[in-house]
Amino acid sequence: MGYRIITINREFESEGSEIAQAVAAKLGIPYYDRFLIVAAAGETGVDQDRVADADERLESRFEYSQAEAAYYYTRNDEPLPTGAKLASVQFELIEALADQEPCVIVGRCANYVLRERDDVLDVFIHAGADVRTRRTMEKLGLPERKAARVLKRTDKARKAYYRNYTGCDWNDPNLYHLVLNSDRLGFDACVDIICSQFQGD
Repeated sequence: MGYRIITINREFESEGSEIAQAVAAKLGIPYYDRFLIVAAAGETGVDQDRVADADERLESRFEYSQAEAAYYYTRNDEPLPTGAKLASVQFELIEALADQEPCVIVGRCANYVLRERDDVLDVFIHAGADVRTRRTMEKLGLPERKAARVLKRTDKARKAYYRNYTGCDWNDPNLYHLVLNSDRLGFDACVDIICSQFQGD
């Protein structure tokens, strides 16, 4: 069986999301990222901005422990904490999208959610800290020290979110078929490698 789905996890400002969009465009298949935020908001009745704020992050140690406990131990008739409920809805959407059609899904533990399938190509995009810091400075208009803090905080949040819901290390290379350094390989090469692997070339 060939691949139908591509999941892409990415370090902050590694161009992972942009690479994912380019891959989807080149292959002519849907790309899902922001859509999952909008859909989760609709499903839960939570304000879209609140969903975006909680997306791929745990807001505090208290929320982390509460989310973990609720996700694994509560009865079905007990409401999950907001963060865990949003994650649960997104995970269900990921499974539904994977069943529906070939697509590219960014972040949100998609590689773990779909781990039982044999038609999923799992990719991790990273880049050098200096390159990512410079991109953060340019995109957010921040001085170098503040940009480095944003970079570190965002990666830490994504890593904590992933571990909370999967029990695994987000940047463990064993979780992926491809681990690509976007600043060394270049944007176009990353797109070509992923598409070639997906198509079995």
